[in-house]
Amino acid sequence: MSITLDTFSQTAAAPAPALISADQIEQFHRDGWCVVPALFDAAEIEAIEAFFEGFKHNGIAMYDDGLKFEQIDPAQRQLRAMHPHRHSERAKDWALHPRVLEVLAALLGRPALLAQTMYYFKPPGAKGQGMHQDNFYLLAAPATCIAAWTAIDAATLDNGCLWVVPGSHRNAIHCPKEVPGENWNNYGDSHINPFPRDAKPIAVTVPRGSTMFFGGQLIHGSGPNRTKDTSRRTFIGHYVNESTTSLSKFYHPVLNARGEVVSTVAVDTGGGPCGDGKGGGVH
Repeated sequence: MSITLDTFSQTAAAPAPALISADQIEQFHRDGWCVVPALFDAAEIEAIEAFFEGFKHNGIAMYDDGLKFEQIDPAQRQLRAMHPHRHSERAKDWALHPRVLEVLAALLGRPALLAQTMYYFKPPGAKGQGMHQDNFYLLAAPATCIAAWTAIDAATLDNGCLWVVPGSHRNAIHCPKEVPGENWNNYGDSHINPFPRDAKPIAVTVPRGSTMFFGGQLIHGSGPNRTKDTSRRTFIGHYVNESTTSLSKFYHPVLNARGEVVSTVAVDTGGGPCGDGKGGGVH
């Protein structure tokens, strides 16, 4: 299967919308990411925060490996609610927020479709996440996916902000090589093995309420939360553009801006660029 390396259309000639500047759009296409402030207002961020503090006690087995919130040890597994939009209309509405979709359309060059939501709790002591590329898991084709990563807590070096490799979004998906004693699919490990020698990750701190957008080929990961009393909570959506023809089975059903299921995106059956059994998993 071929994934387009010129990851997003830049054909739209209309002026940049007020929510995102021309410089931010240029940075996204140049570096693979940008940060946009205030797509959610302060009251909305407070509402998201309060909602998920209650949501984690709902007893639903929607965390990694089908576990419940209280069964997760954050020092061993990622403490994240998977696909909360499938369980809550409020979470779906936040993922399909008109201001988020407007910025996505400016970056993609066409309307976006929702494939996944996650909410990371990342409490003090939680491990970081190994360097990876989102489209290794989503297998969006013919173009890659895009993430909208909204900081509910300010993401800092101390509590485990993201690290990215600027410009890596122009490259193909990295396929894991077998290394004794390592499993790229374990928490904290990386499917990018060996790591490119010329890759130079940089830290991206994100203020509370700002949203970081990055492409599905961008190499990124996060550091551990080294604080004693500060979480690094984030509300995340993964999206594809409306011309997407296939996507890994774990990200169906796909929704349009009205929250309707889209029937034009097929389940990927090609095994991904790394072959059967590698890629296309839960992310």
